[in-house]
Amino acid sequence: MKEKLQGVLRSSSITSSLKLMIGTGISQFVPVLFSPLLARIYSPVNFGDLAIFMAFSVIIGMCASGMYEFAIVLPEKDYDAINIVKLITLISLSISCLCEAVFLILSFFIELDTFYHLIPFSIFFTTCYNILSYWYNRTKKYKKLNFVRILQSVIIVSGSFIFYNHEYGLIYGFLLGGLFCCLMFLLNFLIYFRSINIREIKSLAITYKKFPLLILPSSMMNTISSYAPVFFIKKFYSSSTLGSYSISNRVLTAPISVISTAIGQVYFKNLSDYYNEGKSDLIKKTFLNSTYILSLISIFIFLPLFFLGKELTVFVFGNAWKEAGEFIGIIALASMIKFVVSPLSTILIVKKELSKVAKWQTIYFFTTMGIFIIGSFFPIKTLLWIYVIHETILYGIYYYIMKNIIT
Repeated sequence: MKEKLQGVLRSSSITSSLKLMIGTGISQFVPVLFSPLLARIYSPVNFGDLAIFMAFSVIIGMCASGMYEFAIVLPEKDYDAINIVKLITLISLSISCLCEAVFLILSFFIELDTFYHLIPFSIFFTTCYNILSYWYNRTKKYKKLNFVRILQSVIIVSGSFIFYNHEYGLIYGFLLGGLFCCLMFLLNFLIYFRSINIREIKSLAITYKKFPLLILPSSMMNTISSYAPVFFIKKFYSSSTLGSYSISNRVLTAPISVISTAIGQVYFKNLSDYYNEGKSDLIKKTFLNSTYILSLISIFIFLPLFFLGKELTVFVFGNAWKEAGEFIGIIALASMIKFVVSPLSTILIVKKELSKVAKWQTIYFFTTMGIFIIGSFFPIKTLLWIYVIHETILYGIYYYIMKNIIT
């Protein structure tokens, strides 16, 4: 086992991933370090508002990029990749402006919270971050990517403390971090916008049309499914319960969204290179090695949370967050398998098996909606256990589909 682990760690994809994990680990340490203080400054309701804000921002934000950010790493020429960046930017600006127009019209008929008018900014900022992330991954500038992630994290936490006396302080902090990404985006790409060739951009949009036509609808359903607990808990349970769920979800998804994604991005780049070079054996080896290392990390992170989630949460955040600790202990099992499977799923994109992605995400969407519609009539803990069983089964099937493709 020792020899196998050493061989895995020497592989190029894992070596590059470890470089990213240094930065992402630091970026994740910053909010974790200050989370106990933030949990005492802000109420569960405040964290619930942030959860709703992020849910709308992420869901609408997916449309704002058309999922074209995946295509940034695919072209052989940087010139084509730059044109894809221009394409994403134009789409994102259009969707953001349209979103604000819709909110302005709605405000004449219904009362909207102030933060709804901040969502368009969050949409564009998120697009900027995604572009930077995939561009630095394409060019293998991992130090710059680490710098962006760490400083963004510091700014988000700092902003949350600066606006501590405002009910939307967490949202303002989140937006400040996004604004930093937007400025970094402008520093890197503004010079390229001096000239825009619509014909070339349109040609690339058609070349990679499968991303908005196939990946986007299915990914939208997948994302809506991921945020389903936020909307259903808000509707059928208390705001305090939503806040507790929000904290538990932030703790558990942090390793998935940061560490797992860092590995997944490098893994995606290497698979794309191997596919273009026709090296099927290296694709299989990279897939299995990534599965192995992700599994080890997942067990190390989530198994202790399953057994000691409540005790650790009370110790770190205080007695007011006891319910969040109970949620963490339940959801940790689902997070364990999602940590492994989620970044590996890009094998389906590289292999051009987009129809299988769409089919799985369609099934995932309807089954998730079903369990929450039915489960919302039960106590919250029962609902979460049903959710965990569902996630384990569906992601297990997802991995089985991937493995069959490379064998």
